[in-house]
Amino acid sequence: MPRDDVPKPSAGAVSGGFIALYTLAQIGAFIAFIPMFNLLLPLKAEAVDLSGKAILLSQVTVLGAVVAGLANLGAGVLSDATRGTWGRRRPWIAGGAVAVAVAHGFIYLADSLWSLLAAIVAFQVALNLMFGPLNAVLADRVPDRQKGTVSALQGLALPTAGLFSALVLAMALDDLSERFLLTALAVPALVLPFALLVPDHSEPGPTQAGARISLRVLADEDFRLAFFSRLLVQVSISLNVLYLLFYLQDVAHLPKVSFATPESAFGWLLTAGTIGGLVVGFVGGLLSDRTRRRRVLVMSGGLLMALGAGLMVAQPGWPGPLIAQIVFGIGLGLYSTVDIALVAEVLPERSSAGRDLGVMNLAITLPQVAAPLIGLGVLVAFDGELRWVFAISTVFALLGAVVIMGIRRVK
Repeated sequence: MPRDDVPKPSAGAVSGGFIALYTLAQIGAFIAFIPMFNLLLPLKAEAVDLSGKAILLSQVTVLGAVVAGLANLGAGVLSDATRGTWGRRRPWIAGGAVAVAVAHGFIYLADSLWSLLAAIVAFQVALNLMFGPLNAVLADRVPDRQKGTVSALQGLALPTAGLFSALVLAMALDDLSERFLLTALAVPALVLPFALLVPDHSEPGPTQAGARISLRVLADEDFRLAFFSRLLVQVSISLNVLYLLFYLQDVAHLPKVSFATPESAFGWLLTAGTIGGLVVGFVGGLLSDRTRRRRVLVMSGGLLMALGAGLMVAQPGWPGPLIAQIVFGIGLGLYSTVDIALVAEVLPERSSAGRDLGVMNLAITLPQVAAPLIGLGVLVAFDGELRWVFAISTVFALLGAVVIMGIRRVK
């Protein structure tokens, strides 16, 4: 249960300028990693080892996810305890944005398994030094009555990053160097205005001496249920992100008159799913503020994702993959947008929001370890049949949708 002596977030509403710059910063943060994992890294793995691209991608992703989990926990604790004229979140957001851009260059220049592994480690450290403190701003600064609205706009970040990956990187550009360079420049361009221009008025956190990594927030039942729901759903998302391109290359029956390459089909499918998710997620975030019933909306998103993944198994013939990705994208947009607001409300202690959201973000990073291992196990067990990967994705999304309904502190 929440403690009465915990510092509460400011009662004052945040301004339109704050919301606009925060939304742009979130878009920049998602552009930092969505194109990386659904397009850039698979293409880089293919360039390094054409015949073993799926195995190499799994290996790199697993190591990166382990590093990401540790880095996110550390960044949350450090930003909680940071003191100075810049506040406790801004230095990490700004420094991380620049470091992410540099890390994109390291990944592009990698030419072997070991150099790619080292580059992904640097990338994940930089990403989470930025991303963890940026996410804590919602709990720090935004009152509960605005959380759904801000999360609705924040929820635009994921589909916008998907559109950037699909329309700009996959369809408008052909050269891998141009794709990496544009992504690297976009991140600081979108994130730094918020970090440099918006004052940090968040509640003081623990001192450096009292700051430490801790998982004790998982003792709170509602937080724990939100954690496991996100964990399960993120496994489903990770499987879809990692293996969609290879599914289109090796399984889907694409009409050759419509798509010159699987990459172009990949771009169109991401675009269709992303547009659906963008619209439904935005409406869902606003509706969750109006109705104050976030759990049902989050569950509905998970169920739609399960349906979309199931269609990938049942209907590999065109237009099955298109319909599947539209349904999956709508569910993802609804789930991810409303879940942001739900998690911000379910935090038991506001003063340690960075640390506790670092724990919650393990529900995103752990699936990045689990999903490639699950995918690898499925591919080995079923002789490389990618449809079984999407069958497992269906199960995880369904379980995640059900778990969220056990929460009691948020309707």
